[in-house]
Amino acid sequence: MGEPAAVWQCLKSMRAHATRFDETDLPRRKNACQPVSGARNVTPIPKPSSGNFPARPGARQFLEVDHAEALAVVRKQIALLDLDLSGLTVVAGAATGYQAVTATAAALANADRVVALTRVSSRHPSLAAAADATLAFAEYAKVAERVEVTNRIESRKWQEVDLITNCPQVGPISRSLIELLPSHAVVALMAEPWELRQGVLDFDACDEAGIKVAAPNLGHPAIDLMPEFARLCRVLLEDAGVDQRASRFAVVCDTPCAPFLERMLAERGARVGVFSHPVLLTDDAWEVIIVAMRPSAKPPMDINSLGRIARRTRQALLVQFSGGIDRSAASYFGLRVWPPKRPNRGELGLPLEILGAAPVIRRLTGGLKAAEAAYRGAELGRDSVGFLVKAGFEMLDREHA
Repeated sequence: MGEPAAVWQCLKSMRAHATRFDETDLPRRKNACQPVSGARNVTPIPKPSSGNFPARPGARQFLEVDHAEALAVVRKQIALLDLDLSGLTVVAGAATGYQAVTATAAALANADRVVALTRVSSRHPSLAAAADATLAFAEYAKVAERVEVTNRIESRKWQEVDLITNCPQVGPISRSLIELLPSHAVVALMAEPWELRQGVLDFDACDEAGIKVAAPNLGHPAIDLMPEFARLCRVLLEDAGVDQRASRFAVVCDTPCAPFLERMLAERGARVGVFSHPVLLTDDAWEVIIVAMRPSAKPPMDINSLGRIARRTRQALLVQFSGGIDRSAASYFGLRVWPPKRPNRGELGLPLEILGAAPVIRRLTGGLKAAEAAYRGAELGRDSVGFLVKAGFEMLDREHA
């Protein structure tokens, strides 16, 4: 039996005897990874010292939302984008943090009515907190009379909706929900297609119903999020204790972020190699491997890729910026992963909110503008603020409205 197959059997055995396995479990389970019967030359690899990269202790603290700053950014973006939702009914999510801004931004852009949906989930356990944060900002902006917070919209009321935003409180946007919408409605993705995990929206049902799906162009000058993603990755590396001037980096990235990550690291004096998939990673002794992949059902940085990395160097630090890493396999091979807590599928290693109000609000208002343009039949081209997305969006074809 080859080494990857033997390791896979070992990992299956470990998972069968535990409901959860991560790096913190390893000391208690040190006997779980003994060589399996019939396997040859398979021995657990001890974890290397973390002294090379002295990570910051404790969890990063989030700053409270500055209402005055957030409102100033919203007003600036509405003017810059010429965002005008006059006469429209908008459904958004009620949330905490800067995500709570969406409903108020729509109202400030003159939407006739904004419905902010709440939802209990593991990430947002408190309906009251989301409702309070959303209404507090609406009241601060003096548009609370046009913002309604609720946890349910009656079936017949969906016929009155013009724009619906893709967010955790509303989604997944399934066929059954799409069939309730009027044919002129537009779904605002609020993200580019490469950022989405599978199942957030039934694109086929939208196509069949004639409902447009609009995504913001994150590279548009009024949104300009790509450099912000690079800055966010730099913060993640700083949290991991990485000396970005002296380290040798491999960036494993299949998203438009790749050139921005490469430039950010090169400007700080790092040696950088960029690869579009883990299987293309060269045999160099990389000190830090940044994983910046699209969301997927199975982690692209899987047991086989991790095994190859471990054979080259046991000191490599894996930094999970986006996309998945098989953390159980990484633990087995003695490879360190940052951040210590596994991000949820489709999430970044750090939330964009870490960078303050402006990047988040530029994304939110850009998503609303793309949907407004699609609703009004404006032409959306390659350099526009947004583009239309059809079923089979993996091809990333951008079409005209």
